[in-house]
Amino acid sequence: MSILLPGAAGFIGFQLLERGERVLGIDNLNAYYDVRLKEARLSELRRFPNFSFTTLDVADRDRSSRFSISIAPCVASPISRRRRASGIPW
Repeated sequence: MSILLPGAAGFIGFQLLERGERVLGIDNLNAYYDVRLKEARLSELRRFPNFSFTTLDVADRDRSSRFSISIAPCVASPISRRRRASGIPW
């Protein structure tokens, strides 16, 4: 199963990857949390062969819509606050 994970520089991706799920991570890498921490987390996540990452701000409706169509995830995680605030349906 492929899981689209907004905010992929956080901690949830590890749990999914360790279970063997394929994670398609997106994150805008903003400064809400320390960007160095996010980059370090991404370095760890990239060790997993079942992880891919795209820098993307889900509040960018046009780019987010094109991205979601291009990858066709099986499951989209609803955890992103920015996604909810922007009105993105996935």
